[in-house]
Amino acid sequence: MSTGWLDGDTALFVRYGDAFVPRRREQLDVVCDLLAELPRPDVVELGCGDGRLTERLLSRLHETRVTAVDASADMLRLARTRLAAFAGRFALYQARMEEDLALGGGPHGAVVTSLAVHHLDDRAKQVLYRRVYASLAPGGVFVMADLVSPVGPVPLAFAAARWDAEVCAVDPGATAPFESARWNTFRFPDPVDRPSRVAEHLSWLAGAGFSDVDVCWLNAGHAVFHARRPECFEETI
Repeated sequence: MSTGWLDGDTALFVRYGDAFVPRRREQLDVVCDLLAELPRPDVVELGCGDGRLTERLLSRLHETRVTAVDASADMLRLARTRLAAFAGRFALYQARMEEDLALGGGPHGAVVTSLAVHHLDDRAKQVLYRRVYASLAPGGVFVMADLVSPVGPVPLAFAAARWDAEVCAVDPGATAPFESARWNTFRFPDPVDRPSRVAEHLSWLAGAGFSDVDVCWLNAGHAVFHARRPECFEETI
């Protein structure tokens, strides 16, 4: 990618997203698996894009309602079409995840996000984690699938190579557009991508008050994090 997220990037991602994101379907299934027990059947998704994760949530969690937000009107139009079969179980709103609208109406059973938080700087990530914590019901969970920053030149080169290999394995035809768009940010750093280190995310989540903070999946510089707001009796111990 060049110097920011453009309309052409949206079209490219919608077309090739399943290849550009390492093991994307597996990632989405892991997110759903981590929502097996919720205190409320109410999930907020931050940065829903064209609704692929929303669709998986609604398909897997049959009694759950999802409120999904995204900053892009174009993405939300695509999401509304994708989710038409789930009418009555979802709501879509145009908002940035930093805005109050995104986490309003709680407390929620869960907050999830995929490939969105890495666009925030470190301070904004920490503010978001505190806001997510405050929006959750006791026992509620936060699950995040996102890009992370490898530590050091050897892990960075490894993550870059793994990302290239994953794209080719899923769809060899996607390799050329992946390379021409310079999508592998580990090879072609872009100001729009500001991934943080795994250790930093774990520290910030714990600092926001979460328990059971962990990385449950990791591949090619992409990770799935889990964090839980403790039950009230746990918070007072």
